[in-house]
Amino acid sequence: MRVVIPARDDIPYAVRVALLFVLALSTVVVHINQAPPLRPAAELVSDLRAGEVTKVVYDRNWPAYGTLTWSHGPLSWSQARFDQPDDVWDPRTTRLVPEALERRQEAFLAQVRAAADPSVEIVRTEGFGALAGSPAYGRWWEPFGPVAVAAEILAWLLMLARPNPRYASRWAWFWMFLTGGSLLYVLLEPRPLWRDPYEALPAPVKIDGTRGFAIAVALLFGLAMVNA
Repeated sequence: MRVVIPARDDIPYAVRVALLFVLALSTVVVHINQAPPLRPAAELVSDLRAGEVTKVVYDRNWPAYGTLTWSHGPLSWSQARFDQPDDVWDPRTTRLVPEALERRQEAFLAQVRAAADPSVEIVRTEGFGALAGSPAYGRWWEPFGPVAVAAEILAWLLMLARPNPRYASRWAWFWMFLTGGSLLYVLLEPRPLWRDPYEALPAPVKIDGTRGFAIAVALLFGLAMVNA
C-alpha cells in the first residue's frame, strides 16, 4: 500500500532543516566535549607555557567541586583531575568555607594567568542550569546552550503533538528520544526530508514501543562500551 503525506500537515521545510542542523551540531558537541579526558591540573600550566591552550573554563566552586577544563581547539578539551582539598570544608558543619576555597582557587589561577598568553581566554562560569543544557555547550560556545535546549524541546513537542507517526509509534519515539532520537525523528517524520512533499511513499514497518525500548537500551549499552 502506498501513502501520500500532505504537505499542509508538516512544519515548513526550512524550519525542519534548521532544527536538524542545530540537533546534529548539538549531538557532535556533546559527544566530543561532554566528558573530556582527565589530566593532572598541573598539566594545564605546562600546556599554557607550550602555547597549546586557547581557552580555560572553570566553575566558581572549583576545586571543592565543579570542573576546570582547557581547550586545545573548539572540540578538543581536557579536564583537570584535582583531589578535593580538606581545608575548604568546615569539619564540624561540613559546609564549604568560601575564604579557604577562594585562597586555593586564586593560588592556582595565579599560576595559570602567569603562564597564559594574553590571547588565552579564561572564563569563570556560574554553573550550568537547565536552560544552559550540557556543560559541553559552554566549552564550545556558551550562547549555543539555550539554542540547543530549545531545539530539543521543540522536537519533543512535535513528537508528542503530531498524530500517527510513520516510522515508529509515539512510545517508541519516546524511548528513542532519551538516547538522542530527536535528530532521527526530525529527519524522518512525517516523511524523510529528502522526499518530495506529495510523493507517494510505501507504508514502512512501524517500530512499536517494545522494540523502541530495546533499541534505546542497545544504544545506551553501545555508547557505554565506546566511552569505557
